[in-house]
Amino acid sequence: MNILFVCTGNTCRSPMAEGITRALAAEQHKDVTTVSAGLFAAYGAKPTEQAVVAVRSIADISDHESRPLTMELVNAADLIIGMTKDHKSVLLRQFPFEEGKIKTISEWGGQDGDVTDPYGADQIIYNQCAEQIYHLVEEGLKTAPQKA
Repeated sequence: MNILFVCTGNTCRSPMAEGITRALAAEQHKDVTTVSAGLFAAYGAKPTEQAVVAVRSIADISDHESRPLTMELVNAADLIIGMTKDHKSVLLRQFPFEEGKIKTISEWGGQDGDVTDPYGADQIIYNQCAEQIYHLVEEGLKTAPQKA
C-alpha cells in the first residue's frame, strides 16, 4: 500500500504524517510505503524546525524536502490523504477519477475534523498537531496489511 499525504506547503503536517507513518508501519505492517506532497509546494524546502522537533522521538524528518503534488504521485498512490476537508475537496476537483482513494486523515483515522495548520505557531501547537497526527495514523494503519 502506497500512501500519499497531502497538505498545503509540504513543510509541516504532511511530512510529519509521512515520518510517523513510516515509523509505525516499519514495526507492524508490510508493503506500506509513504510519501508526501503539497498542493502549493515548491521543490526543496526543508520542514519547519518545529515540525522536526515535534516528531523527533518518533521519526527523523530533517532530511525531508518539499515537493508539489504531481500526477505521477497521484497515480502511484493507493491512498491519498489530505490533512483537511479543504485539501480533500481540492484533490477531488483536480483528480475526480481517483475519488475512491481520497480521504482526510481524520476519516482514515475514524474521526471527524481537520488537522489545523501549525505553520507560524509555537512549539506547543506543533507538538499538539504531531500528537493528533500520530493517533490518526495509528488508527488508520489498523486497515493496512499486517506482517506475517
